[in-house]
Amino acid sequence: MELRHLKAFVVAAELQHFSRAAEQLDIAQPALSQLMRTLEAELGLALFRRENRSVVLTAAGEAFLPHARQSIEASERATAAARRARRGEVGEINIGYHSALFEANLPQLLRHYFSTFPEVKVSLVDAGIRAQFDMLLDHKLDLAFARVFKDHLPDRLRTHHFSQSRLVLLIPDNHELADSFSGELATLRHEKFVLLQDSAGIGLTSHTLQACRQNQLHPENIMYVPSLMSIPGLVAAGIGLSIVPEAVTRLSMPGIRIIPLNQAEMVSELSLISRIDERSSAVLHFIEEAHGWE
Repeated sequence: MELRHLKAFVVAAELQHFSRAAEQLDIAQPALSQLMRTLEAELGLALFRRENRSVVLTAAGEAFLPHARQSIEASERATAAARRARRGEVGEINIGYHSALFEANLPQLLRHYFSTFPEVKVSLVDAGIRAQFDMLLDHKLDLAFARVFKDHLPDRLRTHHFSQSRLVLLIPDNHELADSFSGELATLRHEKFVLLQDSAGIGLTSHTLQACRQNQLHPENIMYVPSLMSIPGLVAAGIGLSIVPEAVTRLSMPGIRIIPLNQAEMVSELSLISRIDERSSAVLHFIEEAHGWE
C-alpha cells in the first residue's frame, strides 16, 4: 500500500465521483480506477459501491477513511520534520560564553532563536576561553562566543564575526580626572586598574592591554577579577579605573563616569567560534542566523 493509493482514495471518497477526483488529482480516470482496484485487492475488500455516475463508500470504506487521512497527515508531518532537520531547525546545540552576554545583541539573538526554532534545544555553558577551546575540540561544545586573538585559535577552530564594541574608560565620579581627562591614555599610567582575569593571555584583557600599549599606556598597578560584572561596582567603590566594552555600561551604576575612548585601536570584537569541519545542520543554521545581528 503506497501513499499515492491513500491520497487517491481520500479524494475519491470526498468527491464521491471518480471523474472529478481524477481531474483534481491530475490523472486520467482509468488510472484512478486502477489505483482503487489495486488498493481494494490489497485490502481484500470493497471500499466503494458504484452507483450510476457516482460512487459511495461501503461500510469498510467509511471505517478506512479516517485512518487513511491520519496516515497522509502523519506522512506530511514526517516529511516536514525531516525538512526542518535538514535546514537545521531541529536538534541540540551547546554554546559556550564568558561575559559575552553583556553584548545587547547576543541576548536578542538568543531570544529570537529560542522563539523561532523551539525544536532546537540550546544549552548555554559559562566557561573561560581556554576551557571553551578544549570543549569545542572535545565536541562538548558546538559553538562559543568569545573575545579572542584570532591568531591564538587552535588549527581546528575558526571564528565568525558577530559584533564589535568600542572600549570605554570607567572612572569614579569623584576622581580628579573625572571631569578633566584629556583623552590621552598615557596620562593614566600611574593609576590602578581593575581588569578581567585572562590567564590564557588571549582574551579581552590581553587585547585591551595591547591596545593600551599602542597608545603609550603601560598600566603599572592592575587588580584582576574573575567577573566582568563586578568591575563597575569596584570602580564606583574607588578601587581603580577600568577599560571595558561599551556594552558593559548598559548596566548603569551610580558613582562612575563613562568616558569614550576615540583611539582606533580601542575596540573589542566578539566572535562566534566553531569547528572548521562542522557538519551539524543545526549548528550551521545557528551560525547563519547569527549573521547580521551587529
